[in-house]
Amino acid sequence: MENNFDTKTLEVKALAKQMKHVYTGFAICALVFGIYATWIIYFHPLSRFPGPKLAIILNIFYSKTIISGCSAKVVKALHDRYGDVVRWGPNELSFAHGSAWKEIYDWRKDGKVLVKDPLFYRTDDTCASPVITVYTFNGSSSHAFSARALLEQEELIQHYADDLMEAIRELGPKGPINLVDAFNWTTFDVLGELAFGEPFNSLKNRKTDSWIAIILDSIKFNAWDVAIWKLPLVHYFQYWLTPKHIRESSIQHTNQSKEKILKRAAQGIGRKDFVSYILAKRGELNITDWELAAHSNALIVAGSETSATTLSGLHYYLLTNPDAYARLKKEVRSAFTSPEEVTAKIATALPYLTACIDETFRAYPPIPLRCRDTDQSQTTLGVHMWSVTHNPKHFVGPYAYRPERWLEGTDDLDASKPFLIGPRMCMGINMAWIELRILMAKLTLLFDFELVDKNLDWTGNQECYTLWQKPSLYVRAKPVTSLS
Repeated sequence: MENNFDTKTLEVKALAKQMKHVYTGFAICALVFGIYATWIIYFHPLSRFPGPKLAIILNIFYSKTIISGCSAKVVKALHDRYGDVVRWGPNELSFAHGSAWKEIYDWRKDGKVLVKDPLFYRTDDTCASPVITVYTFNGSSSHAFSARALLEQEELIQHYADDLMEAIRELGPKGPINLVDAFNWTTFDVLGELAFGEPFNSLKNRKTDSWIAIILDSIKFNAWDVAIWKLPLVHYFQYWLTPKHIRESSIQHTNQSKEKILKRAAQGIGRKDFVSYILAKRGELNITDWELAAHSNALIVAGSETSATTLSGLHYYLLTNPDAYARLKKEVRSAFTSPEEVTAKIATALPYLTACIDETFRAYPPIPLRCRDTDQSQTTLGVHMWSVTHNPKHFVGPYAYRPERWLEGTDDLDASKPFLIGPRMCMGINMAWIELRILMAKLTLLFDFELVDKNLDWTGNQECYTLWQKPSLYVRAKPVTSLS
């Protein structure tokens, strides 16, 4: 009995000793974390910038926010609370004032520019430098996006614009039309033709191509990818942490992009489109198949989904602001008597049409988040698009849709930069304006639209993963009889 008692006593003492080591370990960890938290909040070089303490200490807040689909509004709420500059990560600053556009994204006096955030723009081992790679591609593609080259492509845009008008004429008498689908059909067909040498045939078939659906779903993968790589060691478990349907959509999109672009590459450079300029430089720049696929990937998403988003948002705002819609119809129908008269050059001279598009870019930027750059201290900087375009310091009544503000010039209009500035400026700016002006002029000339759901809150419940996840936008389309 005595021996048993001694044995149990020794076991209890050993356990107590082990637990003491555990508690000591926890205490040391807590002490280290406390010291780290105190330093990162109060003594770090960015400590003078305000922000939520949990976000400043750990990147968990950041990662959770960007995969929530609510990042645009969460960051805007942070700016509303803390001001125009918010620290929402250990080395992360978000800006919501217009002057930051030039400070962050434009060329500096020494001729240098901030480096794109390597986490957000991760490359494989064949792309040694994100900056060099991006500029190299941009340089070889710039001729394809010049105003002169795109005017040559206007005939193609006109062709698909006319196909859209025909689709609406056909579908209108059958019931409400989902404009979100119709605009995706159009813009993806145009980009398919210019990036891959063949359309998706969505307008022809009057339905969304299966690959387009995959592309729209794969956009979410970017958010998950950044969120996971933002956390230490977590990227080792990325395959299992990323939702299956998002992961598989991204893989399908990448593989199909490669297949399509290689098919286009086999046709050579005789056909002049976006890819021909890159193919002409492919050997000189040692561009791999995967780099070519990645570039076409970016083209098809950035050049189609953003335009479709703008067209959808533009019609929502016009149909919920009847005075603006009436003024636009008057301007367009005074300028043209038939759709054959509509050209990008003439449409450019319509000030209210341009104002409506500019106001949509401001009120509903197709990419409402930030283009992220990194300075020499490895601090990630970015202007938060949604926050700066809804900052009352720059725009009076920022949540009101007022195209007139672009004609009056009383607001700080330079605070809205939907295409960025400097070397970060979107190459597709000329194409976007040509496409938007032609489509809007023809749609406004030929149809009167009416919103089916009068209570639709367009931006109220939209999720955002780099790009908006748009709800359906059902309208009734009535042909303008005087032009029939």
